[in-house]
Amino acid sequence: MKIIWTFTLLMIPGVLSSISVTGYSGGGVSITCRYDRGYTDKYKYFCRGRWSNCTDQIRTNTKNKQVDSGRFSLYDDTGAAVFTVTIRDLREQDSDIYYCGTDIYAKVDSCTEVKLKVVTAADCCEKSISLSAAAGGSVNISCRYPQSHSADVKFVCRRSGSDLCAEETSVKESRRWSAEGQMQLYDDREQQLLTGIISHVTQQHSAEYWCGVQSDQGHKSFITRVLISVTDIPKTTSPPSSSSSPSSSSLSSSSSSSSVESPLQKMCIRN
Repeated sequence: MKIIWTFTLLMIPGVLSSISVTGYSGGGVSITCRYDRGYTDKYKYFCRGRWSNCTDQIRTNTKNKQVDSGRFSLYDDTGAAVFTVTIRDLREQDSDIYYCGTDIYAKVDSCTEVKLKVVTAADCCEKSISLSAAAGGSVNISCRYPQSHSADVKFVCRRSGSDLCAEETSVKESRRWSAEGQMQLYDDREQQLLTGIISHVTQQHSAEYWCGVQSDQGHKSFITRVLISVTDIPKTTSPPSSSSSPSSSSLSSSSSSSSVESPLQKMCIRN
């Protein structure tokens, strides 16, 4: 059967390989598409449906800059000869055959078949969680993932605009902390639980983050959205100053007054 399937692929002009990607409803996927370095100046596209009648979801000739089209984004990294397609807000009806291709000429293009399957991970994972913390404190993130991804790399990404993964921290080993900047990650593969800690948070950490997994082929599945809200610590104010009443003796010579301010109390937060 494998030999027959390989032969079928070779009958389609320019098909290099076939890959399978699993996405989760409400989340997103990033699909890595490689191409020949001789085609860096060509148009790149991502289409849906069988090759004979494949409908473009996004097509661009822009290099080294993300291009958006609805729920689809494409980034062509000419230095690595790789373009990445990201699909946001996945739905189960997005499950289908796709092709990521390089527009060479006519219908003889270089392309990779992508079999996308979108499922609901309600049995194991939350679609979205909301967390809050006071500035200067820390935020603890806990995201579950399907057992089928136990051996995959886990990550937490900070979203920026349409880019689901602008800043990323990843962990590659089980039960070993991985730190980058103010974020630490811990992957317990037996429990299928990814834990993250962001320390010394500020207002700048108020943002949308994603917990996800990355396959050995580089494809990413964004599973759980994490909304973090950081609030400022209320500032204390000193009480109004009080003036001493002048004594009768001082009135006879020259009036004098003294002002005493209460010291500010320091606020302590136990994390």
